[in-house]
Amino acid sequence: MAARGASLLAAALFSMLVMSSLGHPRPLCTDCDTLCRTNCTAEVKTSCSSYCPGGGGGPREGCRRQILQQCTTNGICCNTNGTCTCDCNTVAESGCMGVSDGTQHCDPCMRGIFEECFPTCNKDCNNNCKKKGCHHA
Repeated sequence: MAARGASLLAAALFSMLVMSSLGHPRPLCTDCDTLCRTNCTAEVKTSCSSYCPGGGGGPREGCRRQILQQCTTNGICCNTNGTCTCDCNTVAESGCMGVSDGTQHCDPCMRGIFEECFPTCNKDCNNNCKKKGCHHA
């Protein structure tokens, strides 16, 4: 996870330097904080999507999808005590209750990626930006 974040950050910074060398203006140093917050927030969203709600659902949602698909395909679903029903949503919910939804890893993942990404991005940006009022690229 850390290597992935570092490689994406390196690619973003490399593209910033390439754009600068092609005549595109370097970012203003006063914009580094905002640019890095935006870039690192996107990296957090991508890297932590399997742990955080709305990103992929995590293991519990995967279990639920699998049971729901089997139930829908078969048209009937039976639980372990032999009770059968056509209510696939209920069967999928109860069948996956013991599976962790992964959300306890969401905050640590987001914090870890951001704390790794932001200082590095900000330092690199500040080393490659232009000061307000400077006219050279």
